[in-house]
Amino acid sequence: MFSPLKMSFRQAAVSAGACLCFAMALPAQATVVYNNLDAVQSGSDAVYGTGPLANSFNTGTYGGTLNSIQALLMNLGPDLSSNLQVSLLSSNSGAPGSLLATFDSLSSDAISSSGFGSYRFSLASGYSLAANTTYWIEIAAADPNAVQWSYSSDLSALGVAGESSYSAAFGVSPNDTAALAGFGPYQMAVELPEPGSLALIGLGLAGLVFIRRRA
Repeated sequence: MFSPLKMSFRQAAVSAGACLCFAMALPAQATVVYNNLDAVQSGSDAVYGTGPLANSFNTGTYGGTLNSIQALLMNLGPDLSSNLQVSLLSSNSGAPGSLLATFDSLSSDAISSSGFGSYRFSLASGYSLAANTTYWIEIAAADPNAVQWSYSSDLSALGVAGESSYSAAFGVSPNDTAALAGFGPYQMAVELPEPGSLALIGLGLAGLVFIRRRA
């Protein structure tokens, strides 16, 4: 026979373990804070010739750990080969600020010359983003290549309104109709982990730690 106290611990352990198993069995969920990859393309800018290029996004009420981003790119000159350097930057008075994290690099050779496509860049370890904060994704190349980053003047896509794009050649261009003047926000996608899923996993782990300490 279990005593009432031991029984309560046993029941709590079973509940915590079930919660953890359920959370880990859930498919990975993510909250998209910016995505205009499928918007109609208006043009493109050269990463090397007019760059570095950058585009801002805001985390909204979510925050979370950034693991990767996607960008819509094409290689117009496969004979020129160099690495793309993708970075996460802070925001400084509405313009790209200081370096916060560096994504894995990608050779221009790996980018298609037959059409624009979405390419993913990942961080070696996730970077924690604050809620309600603006950050910038920058793409640059130290050596010549012919990679282009597509932009779209469609401001209706998720997270686009109120943000800005930047190029070394043209400066900052706010994402509003009056300021576009033939330009537009660069096409990319930014996802953050689903807060609810992370909280559920944390609840299960906390329960198991509590039971272990009280046993």
